[in-house]
Amino acid sequence: NQGQCGSCYAFSSMGMIEARIRIKTNNTQKPILSPQDVVSCSNLAQGCDGGFPFLIAGRYGQDYGLAPEDCLPYTGVDSSCPTETCGRIYTASYRYVGGHYGACNEALMRLALVNNGPMSVSFEVYDDFEVYHGGIYKRTILFGGSENFFEVTNHAVLLVGYGVDKPTGEKYWIVKNSWGEDWGEQGYFRIRRGTDEASIE
Repeated sequence: NQGQCGSCYAFSSMGMIEARIRIKTNNTQKPILSPQDVVSCSNLAQGCDGGFPFLIAGRYGQDYGLAPEDCLPYTGVDSSCPTETCGRIYTASYRYVGGHYGACNEALMRLALVNNGPMSVSFEVYDDFEVYHGGIYKRTILFGGSENFFEVTNHAVLLVGYGVDKPTGEKYWIVKNSWGEDWGEQGYFRIRRGTDEASIE
C-alpha cells in the first residue's frame, strides 16, 4: 500500500520487474524489490511527488540498479538515500509498447502482456474511480468536470491480464493497484478494454 506517498510509479515499476524476473527464471528467482529505494534515491523521479515508470523500470534500473525490499523497506515518506549499499538488480532493453510514447493500443498491449508478462501502465484517476468497489470500471461524468480529450494520466498501475465478461461480452483489463488489498477487488480492478478508458491504452 503506497499510503499518502505519490509512489504509484515505483510500485508499478517494481511489480513489473519482479514478475518478469519470475517468468524469465521459471520462478527460480523471486525478488521483492524496494519502492522506497526509488522514492529516496532516484534522481529520475520526484519521490513522493511522483515519477514515470518508464524512467524507473527502464533507465534507473539500467543505470543504477534496483534494490531489494529487505535492504530498504517501504516507509512511504520522502527521505534521504541511505549510505549503505544494497545488492542491485539491473534491467536492460526497455522501451514503450509500440516503440514510442503514444504509439500503443489494445492489440499491442495484449501482445506485450502475453509475450513479456505484466507491465506498468498509466491512466487518469477520476473522482468516480476513487469509490470503485468492483466490476468493470467505465468512467462516468456524474462526479463533475468536463470531458478532456487529451491523453492525461496521473496514476501508474500494473497490468496483469485481460478477459471478457461472459454475460455482457464486455472486454476488460485486469490491473493491480497500489492502494492496499482492502481496495477494489482485493487490491485489483477491472477496466474496460479496447476503448482507451481513462487513457489506459
